[in-house]
Amino acid sequence: MPREPDDYNQEQHCFFTPEEAGRLIMEALDTSPDEPEPFVRLLLILFDNAQEPRLQDSIHLLIEVAYGGSLVQSRDLNEYLEAIRLGRNPMEEIRAGLCKCQKSET
Repeated sequence: MPREPDDYNQEQHCFFTPEEAGRLIMEALDTSPDEPEPFVRLLLILFDNAQEPRLQDSIHLLIEVAYGGSLVQSRDLNEYLEAIRLGRNPMEEIRAGLCKCQKSET
């Protein structure tokens, strides 16, 4: 995962700002920004294979921005990414949990 020392300055370690990352995410998604899993899956593959730290940090920023605008943001980011790495669909898991809760309330 990206470095997080006390003196970490994201602007020095990324190719773009969080605002630019948000714009890039919106331009890249052909689905609702609420459900960016296919895009995050691609970014995660790139992140896992990136060798250059600045590139890794930039890709992770894109992942964080996509996650922050998604419906699954109530789930821990690392759990979310691990679920994607394991081939699961976090959005479907959240929906299934919501359905179970709604059925048990009735």
